[in-house]
Amino acid sequence: MSLPLKSILVFEAVTRHSSFTKAADELNVTQSAISHQIKNLEEYFSVKLLDRSGSSIVLTEEGEILYKDLAEAVILVRRGISSLKASTSNAPIGISVRSHFAMKWLSPHLQNANFNFDLSFQHSNEPADFSNADIQASIEWLHKSNVPDNARLLVEGNLTPACHPEMLERFNTIEPAILEQSVLLHEKDVTAWREWLALAHLPDLVPLKNEYYSDTNVRQQASIEKHGWSLVCPDMVKDDIAEGRLVCPFDLFLNDYSYYLIVPDDRMNITKVRNFVYWLLNEL
Repeated sequence: MSLPLKSILVFEAVTRHSSFTKAADELNVTQSAISHQIKNLEEYFSVKLLDRSGSSIVLTEEGEILYKDLAEAVILVRRGISSLKASTSNAPIGISVRSHFAMKWLSPHLQNANFNFDLSFQHSNEPADFSNADIQASIEWLHKSNVPDNARLLVEGNLTPACHPEMLERFNTIEPAILEQSVLLHEKDVTAWREWLALAHLPDLVPLKNEYYSDTNVRQQASIEKHGWSLVCPDMVKDDIAEGRLVCPFDLFLNDYSYYLIVPDDRMNITKVRNFVYWLLNEL
């Protein structure tokens, strides 16, 4: 009996979604067809792969063994298909990028770009999921301890506090200690601010208030509108500084974070992806 490849693909989809219904929708077949393929695969191996006795689908020990390597294999197949489609069709190059970098750096530079292909931007603060065949490259904001080997440095973070210039008028002296009387604006936690305050020899500083904004553009706009202080990457906000919307009064910079370009090796085999990468690096 030959290896039931169709049943294997069905098993991978069911396990990935933890759902017969979602697997059926993805593969455009009926749930009964999904059940038939799973039964076919279990008969082929003479073991139970899925435990369906409870309210959710759970892999058996044998199912875990099969799925571990199978999932990686399917990802590679999808990547290969994606690379081929991207090379031979008019499909756009998918770029995962933070909205702040896209707005402050990428968009202005793209005005003078002249590509013979389209670009599709997906905005996210999370690392790119390259198992998604529609993403060929990513631009990520990473701590230096989490930078993968294949990452290329794009823009150094050099984080430093910024506020609207008028917020400084109530202070007699301008030194980091004034942040104790201020509102600090964060992304999702206080880590970056804590690292900067430690650099300023103020590790125990407690601000007047903390506020959290998941979108960097919104957070920095809040600083422009005098809601509080943000940690900024000076290269990203140089226009706001030059036009008096923001000021960075402290000559102290946290260089643990930067923007990096990440492109898997297999994506670099695509001519359009290489052209985008070379353009990006040349612009820098």
